[in-house]
Amino acid sequence: MTAEPEKPKLDCREVLEEVYLYLDEECSDRRRGVIRDHLEECSPCLSEYGIEQEVRAIVHRCCSQEKAPDEVKARLRQKLSAVEQVSEIFSEVAERDRRTH
Repeated sequence: MTAEPEKPKLDCREVLEEVYLYLDEECSDRRRGVIRDHLEECSPCLSEYGIEQEVRAIVHRCCSQEKAPDEVKARLRQKLSAVEQVSEIFSEVAERDRRTH
């Protein structure tokens, strides 16, 4: 009998970055399990997930007949990732400025 590999632990930032992939079932079953386990154990993330789930439900009701092409989804993910990276850089610079002033 082979032991199942241990599921990796995610930090809150990783979970919240992937919550839309989780909601849209666009990640692997294993990844969904890891995210679900984190949400069950972390009340702040579960609260945030609940908000995200509500937004997703509203969008689904309004746009349920329309499906974005895979290329559009990929471009959107890339742009959102780039925006997040820039935001993190600005936050780091602002924090550094606060410490020096």
